[in-house]
Amino acid sequence: IHFLVLSGGVLWTGPAISTVLDGESTVDVMNAMGYRAAALGNHDFDFGLENVIARSEQANFPILAANLRDRETGAVPDFVQPFTVLEINGIHVGLIGLTTQETPWDTQPSVVAGFEFIAYKDALREAASQARLQGAELLIVIGHICASEMRLLAPLAAELGVAMIGGGHCHEEINETVNGVALVQSGSFMQAYVKVDLYFDTASDQVVRIKSNLQPNRAGKADQAIARRVDGWRARIDPRFWQPVGYAAQEIGRKSEVMRLLITAAWLAAWPEADAALINLRYIQQPIPAGEITPARLIDVLPTRNTLVEMDITGAQLIEIIETYHPLVGGVEASPDRYHFSDGEAISPEASYQVLIPKALFDGGSYYEVKKYDPDASDTGVDWRQAVEDYLISLESSRQQPIERVIGDK
Repeated sequence: IHFLVLSGGVLWTGPAISTVLDGESTVDVMNAMGYRAAALGNHDFDFGLENVIARSEQANFPILAANLRDRETGAVPDFVQPFTVLEINGIHVGLIGLTTQETPWDTQPSVVAGFEFIAYKDALREAASQARLQGAELLIVIGHICASEMRLLAPLAAELGVAMIGGGHCHEEINETVNGVALVQSGSFMQAYVKVDLYFDTASDQVVRIKSNLQPNRAGKADQAIARRVDGWRARIDPRFWQPVGYAAQEIGRKSEVMRLLITAAWLAAWPEADAALINLRYIQQPIPAGEITPARLIDVLPTRNTLVEMDITGAQLIEIIETYHPLVGGVEASPDRYHFSDGEAISPEASYQVLIPKALFDGGSYYEVKKYDPDASDTGVDWRQAVEDYLISLESSRQQPIERVIGDK
């Protein structure tokens, strides 16, 4: 084998089959495809810590995170490795993993409360030294980090003899060289990959040439063995996930008014005691394509697991949250001189209101600091995605009456 298949992290959150099956199906397919290592991504914690451990044990390849530390012991947790050294074409290659330091704010905060994500530079310096001691001749970083962070790491990487840094997290396409270090990232949603050719002179122990190309993942002939494996996992899913629950005449964009109304109105319908509902745009991962809307499609839109928390807060606090964090809001409208509810009632600064928010946001996700307004807020137990599915069914949208028109009428 003269090549390595590597991943920059966020391995199992997103696709419906993988999300329903806690990522077991994805790791099985990655094993079959011959992945040799993967970085740990923030959303790999979405299904809980026990699931990260289970997927790590299932994987035939190491999951890497050199900057992940146990808060109590300071050690790298057992379910990841800081680095691994593989022999490829007679060359000992050291692979070092880095996980975004945004993880505590961009997954379920409670799941990672026991961990610290230390500075990339400190972790890289330590892991590179250890990898060299274990015989690594060539060093590569695979990280779930953004382009700006990769560029900042490049001078140190060059000093340490790192040939390439692969990234993720910010959904960027990057293919550039900084300080002689190749920086690559393939975008998002498996729409592309980066092919990197490293030419290594074993006499001088140096990389003498790097060639990297961003390659689109074009549809082609399926690998039959992999296709059968995917079909087997799909057969384990409740058939209802593929049955239509609504219809969209056009794509419903992540930032669109229809998307805002669909999600927040669904939550307010599921918990009618509430006056308003809030969601952060980052939690809406994909648009809804035109055509039939299925529960599987809703998983693509809201792939993480969340319940809705009901906060009892004042009108002044509600307005402060809206103006500080700029969430998508349901049940509230703004006019030039005031905020008011959809029925026209003005929001009184002193009055108390019930507001729905996803638990991850309430716990501090996406840098929200709202728990201080109601530390004893109650978890309604309402599943944020099931509420949208139920609401879509109740609207009875169709090709003749698509969801855009039905929601507009309501």
